[in-house]
Amino acid sequence: MITKVDIQKFGLYSNYNWNTEIGNNETFRRLNIIYGRNYSGKTTLSRIFRCLEDNVIHKNYIDCEFTLVFSDGSLSSHTNLNNNFKIRVYNSDFVKANLSWLHNEDGTINPFTILGAKNVEIDRQIKDIEAILGSVEIQKGLLFDYSEKDKQFKREKAVHKQLFDSLEEKLRKKANDSIKVDTNLFIPTALKKTYSISDIKAEISKIISNSSNILSMEDSDQKRQFLKEVSMPNINLMSESKPNFSLYFNQAKELIEKKIKPNKPITELLQDHSLQEWVRQGIDNHKDRKTECGFCGNPLPANLWKKLDAHFSKESEELRTGLEKQIEQVLKAEQSLASFIKLNKDEFYPSLYSKLEEINKRWNTAVKSYGENLKKIVNDLYNRKDNIFVPTPISNIPDDSENILDCIKNFNTLIKEHNLKTETLSTDQQNARQSLREDAICQFLADINYKGESLKIQNAEAAYKKTEAELAQIAEQSGKLAEEKRFLETQTKDESKGAELVNQHLTHFFGHNELKLKAEGEAPNVKFKIQREGSDASNLSEGESSLISFCYFVAKMEDELKEADGNKLIIYIDDPISSLDSNHIFFMFSLIESIIAKPRKYGQLFISTHNLDFLKYLKKLTFPKYKPQPNSGEKADLKHFIIDRKNKDITLLKSAPDYLKNYITEFNYLFKQIYECSSANAVTISHEYQYNFGNNMRKFLEAYLFYKYPSHKLTNDQRIRKFLNDDNISINLINRVINEYSHIGEHFERGMEPVDIGEISKISRIIIEKIKENDSDQFEALVESIE
Repeated sequence: MITKVDIQKFGLYSNYNWNTEIGNNETFRRLNIIYGRNYSGKTTLSRIFRCLEDNVIHKNYIDCEFTLVFSDGSLSSHTNLNNNFKIRVYNSDFVKANLSWLHNEDGTINPFTILGAKNVEIDRQIKDIEAILGSVEIQKGLLFDYSEKDKQFKREKAVHKQLFDSLEEKLRKKANDSIKVDTNLFIPTALKKTYSISDIKAEISKIISNSSNILSMEDSDQKRQFLKEVSMPNINLMSESKPNFSLYFNQAKELIEKKIKPNKPITELLQDHSLQEWVRQGIDNHKDRKTECGFCGNPLPANLWKKLDAHFSKESEELRTGLEKQIEQVLKAEQSLASFIKLNKDEFYPSLYSKLEEINKRWNTAVKSYGENLKKIVNDLYNRKDNIFVPTPISNIPDDSENILDCIKNFNTLIKEHNLKTETLSTDQQNARQSLREDAICQFLADINYKGESLKIQNAEAAYKKTEAELAQIAEQSGKLAEEKRFLETQTKDESKGAELVNQHLTHFFGHNELKLKAEGEAPNVKFKIQREGSDASNLSEGESSLISFCYFVAKMEDELKEADGNKLIIYIDDPISSLDSNHIFFMFSLIESIIAKPRKYGQLFISTHNLDFLKYLKKLTFPKYKPQPNSGEKADLKHFIIDRKNKDITLLKSAPDYLKNYITEFNYLFKQIYECSSANAVTISHEYQYNFGNNMRKFLEAYLFYKYPSHKLTNDQRIRKFLNDDNISINLINRVINEYSHIGEHFERGMEPVDIGEISKISRIIIEKIKENDSDQFEALVESIE
């Protein structure tokens, strides 16, 4: 779209710079409403746009200079009118070029095509296409083929759906009614609260790719038993150290093989160790106790104790004591080892019972062997004790300590496994359920013949997709032919349709049944003629000319608004309301709103007007919206402008003031003109105030005083006198301005001269001060409305 315009020279415009007058950061919007008084330069501005539409400089401005900036970064100027947009302008030049009844005596208008005309060749091509397309009714052609193929497609898809839904129902039932409610197969967790058909589908995909999911009966029972286990306390580890067998053996070996002899041995005792032991025991029972033999009753010899002490020396007694202590220590070690393991089967998880029993067997075997070896040591110790003076080699006894240590380590390994199971019980049970669930699903798949059912579904899907592809091929072929037919139909030319569309707008929007366009002649020499009640019309009023002109332009636009490149279409409507057709203002607005504004299929729209009532309606147009920033709210893509004519040679396009955008009534505008004149001086009052002051003052006073004094018995002059309290001086000044300078026909010679600037300020102050004095509330509201 067009974003900016600079006009170095073009009619009333001279050295106009957009950035200076409007702002570097401001641009035209998609919808632009321009207000300007008559002869201010509205049509001149529209002619710059028409230069781009016609791709030729307007004949009245051959030496012009201007530049337009487009949104795509391109430029158009007086030296290069080319652009990438489609520009359409409605102004007086459009009317002269297309609606010649205003200028030609024959009253003809250039025709335009809405729908197109058929010729023999195009009609033949269309009929050929229709024959290929055929129809369902005649049971021939592509459309019939499509209908039959569509029926086949629907049947095959229904078969696929029935097979698919049946299998889906089986899967859903298995998931919901079997797996989800069986605690051996599924238990809800924080991460997985339910089991659904999507879960069983996922597991089926996994099972199909892995054939090791089926469990043996024994494995299945073990896992189900394992699921019954509950968390148990940890078991303390045992100390891992070997028994002291080597110590006991070495100590015993030293005692058994130790050599001793009596001081004065008694030969009989040395030769009979049983006798020797009997004698030794007799010493313990008799010495310092008895004087007679406890066996035979004879008195004991006096030298007996000295003789026996010489045989049983201190060394032998110490050895005997050592042997007894060693025997006691080894026996105690045997007893300690037998009670070393204090593990209770009930302390372990049931799943570890078999391992515990196996280790216990090995332990009992090792302990038994170890105990027997200790007994061999004890036996050798007893033998030496019985024959204290005869050293003998200790027996060759194996050391089973390592077997004992290995068993202890195995017990600790099992204890660790138990303790670890406490930590991982939940995960392990979930894994067990996973295995049981997969086993159940495997059995289920076999029961329902899942592979066979899946193959049927795949074949059914392949069948309907093949038919679907064939259907799409027929549809594509039919679509191309239908599009070709539509294109051929658009090539026709039926100019009467253009006239009918204009007539529809005249009737629908303006209620003009008596005025119509009629197409006459044969292509390519068709012309439109304007008729009133069936007869050629002449002497059309300016209002009627405006109506037909604008309906004609809108009708020509309708096809272009429907085209795909509508975003490239820039429409400029210059002042469609003439001064004599104010009763059609609303209908003009309705036509623009319904056909152009509301559908928003244009790229950019400009509308200019001098009429404040029409400007009020334009405020209600459907406007496009845009987002200034990606995450911001939408704003109206709309901007108001005013064309301000500073003097006879300088015209400026500027942003419209707020009062013109927000209070679009002529009454507010007229008050502003008078209010500014009341405080102006000769320097600040421009030509606009001079040339328009008489009309502005007359129209303002008529409106204001009529509502203040609405009596039908009062004339305008009487209302002015009443308002000014018969102040004759002021009344004469005001009457002079509103009569001589607003009705030039009666005072032609006065109309050739400008109003004196001093009079403008003086008269304005009289009216403003009087309003302020009599209606202070209304005065303040009026001032507020124009600020």
